[in-house]
Amino acid sequence: MSCTARRVGDYESRTEEYEVLYAVGEAPPRGLRIRYQAARAYEINAALDANVETARAAISEAYPGTKGPTDEVLSQLAWRTIQSAKYQEGEATTSRLRL
Repeated sequence: MSCTARRVGDYESRTEEYEVLYAVGEAPPRGLRIRYQAARAYEINAALDANVETARAAISEAYPGTKGPTDEVLSQLAWRTIQSAKYQEGEATTSRLRL
């Protein structure tokens, strides 16, 4: 599974916006756009939850009936990828997770 994140919007804003894309096997990639203020933990948690749901949908489409990694592992994958893209000013960053 690959997770690609790219920061969009105003890079100087307190509100961070990202486009995140999940690709698994030969299935079409699934993406989402998230937005949060770094000072608001509940917004970050909601964004990570949305990422986990999208990642699960990508896994289910590529490998029906597979449970896949835990929510915590998927959340950590998303967070690491998003944080890697944070200061890249629009450049995409990709992380991979072996399923």
